[in-house]
Amino acid sequence: MFSYNISLAMRSLRERAHLTLLMIAAIAIGLGLLMTVKTMTHQSAKVPLAHKANDIFFIQADNRELTADPIVRQPRMVYLTHRDAQNIMKASTPAKAHASVWKSRVILNSLDKDVRPFRSDMAVTNADFFSMFDVPFLYGSPWNASSDASAEPVIVLTKESNALLFGNNSVGKQLRINGLTVTVVGVIDDWDLPSQFYDESFRRGRNDTAFIPDSLAIKSNIMRNERMRCLPQENALRASFRSSDVQGLINSECSFVRLWAEMDSSGSATKYQDFLEQYVNNQKDLGRFPREMNNYVTSLRDMLVMRNELFGGRDPLIYIAPLFFIVCLLNAISILLAKFTRKAKEVSLRRALGAKKWVLMGQYFTEVCIIGLIGGLLGIGLSYLGLQGMLHIAVYQSDYTVSAESLREAFALDWQMMSMALLIALTSTILVGLYPIWRIINVAPAAQLKSQ
Repeated sequence: MFSYNISLAMRSLRERAHLTLLMIAAIAIGLGLLMTVKTMTHQSAKVPLAHKANDIFFIQADNRELTADPIVRQPRMVYLTHRDAQNIMKASTPAKAHASVWKSRVILNSLDKDVRPFRSDMAVTNADFFSMFDVPFLYGSPWNASSDASAEPVIVLTKESNALLFGNNSVGKQLRINGLTVTVVGVIDDWDLPSQFYDESFRRGRNDTAFIPDSLAIKSNIMRNERMRCLPQENALRASFRSSDVQGLINSECSFVRLWAEMDSSGSATKYQDFLEQYVNNQKDLGRFPREMNNYVTSLRDMLVMRNELFGGRDPLIYIAPLFFIVCLLNAISILLAKFTRKAKEVSLRRALGAKKWVLMGQYFTEVCIIGLIGGLLGIGLSYLGLQGMLHIAVYQSDYTVSAESLREAFALDWQMMSMALLIALTSTILVGLYPIWRIINVAPAAQLKSQ
C-alpha cells in the first residue's frame, strides 16, 4: 500500500507541476530564512568550556560611590580594581585557582628586520589562566607562578601571531612588545572557543594574539586598553591611568580587571560568596566600598544565559523570520487547497467505487510529506547560502580586520540544525495539509457525479 501511495503521490505531483513547484518554493524560502537566523542564534548560544562551565566563576564587587545608580544584573556590574583582584588572589579562598584578565593593544615586533611588525590585541593575565581555561599548546608551555612573582619578561603567542613573526617553533626566541624585549615560552594551538568569554566581550573573530604576565605589564607600564570605571573625582585622571600613571591606577578606585575563580564543587560558590562579603566588610573598615553589599559570584554558564536574556533579542530578524515562515505556510495552504480542489471529481469517483477515506488520506498525506521533504532539503540548501551571505556581511562590517575563517564556526550549519530543518519542514507541511486533505476526502460524491 505504501509503494502504491508513493506512485499515486508522484503522479499527482507531476500533474500540475507549477503548483507543486510553488508550494516547494514557498516552504524552502521561508525555511531558509528561518534556519539561517536559528543557526546563528544556536551558534551564539553555545557555552564555552561546557564541560566545566559550572565550575568557573566570575567575581565582581561594587566599589562605586554612594550616588551611583543601583545595579541589579550581573552583566551591568563593574569589574574589580587591580589591588582588589590581587588581594583576593593572594588570600585564602575556596577557589583552587584564580585568573585575572585585562587587555592591552601593542605592537609586536620581531628582532628580524625583514619581518613586518603588527598591532596586536593582547591579554594580560597570570599562569593559572591557561590551565583554568584548557588552553591547548602547539609549542612549549605557559609560564609558571615564579614568572608571575618575578615579573619575568615572557610571552605566549597564538598560532597565527607565531606564523607572522617566526613561521615555525619560536620557543626561546625573542621579540619586542613596543620597546620591551620578551622571550617566547609557548605557542597556543587552535583554541576551539564558541566565543571569547574570558574578557566578557563574547566576541568572535578578533582573538587576542599574545598573552603576558600581569606583573610584567604593571612593572613595564604596558598601556591599559580597557573600559575603566572610576570614582567621579578620578574621572579626569583616566587618560593618564591608561597610558602613564600605573602607580596612581593601582592606588585608585578604577575598576578594570576581570577576575575568574575555579572551584571544585557547587558548595564552594556559597563559601566564596561568604569570603567575598568578609573581604568587602574589611575594606569598608578602611573607608572603601561605601555602598551596600552587592557582590556577584557567577558561573560561566549563568553568565551566558543572562547575557542572552539581556542582549539576545536585539536582532529584528529573530522576530521577522518566524513571521515570514508563517506567511509562506499560509501561501502553501492556499496552493495546496487549489491543487486538491481540482481533484474533487476524481476523489468522488473513487469514493463511489468503494475507496475508503483512510485510503485517500494516506495517499494525500504521502504527497504532502514528499512536498515537505523536498522543501526541507531545498530549505537547508538556502540556509547554507544564507549563512555564507551573513558570514561575508560580518567580514565586510569588520572592515576586513577579521578573516572569514575565524568567523566560519559562528555561521556553520551543523547536523543538529539540519535535522531540525527537516523536522520543521515535515511537521509544518503536514499541519498546513490537514485542512486541504480534510476538505478533499469529505467531498460529497453524489453532488460531484450528478454534475457530470
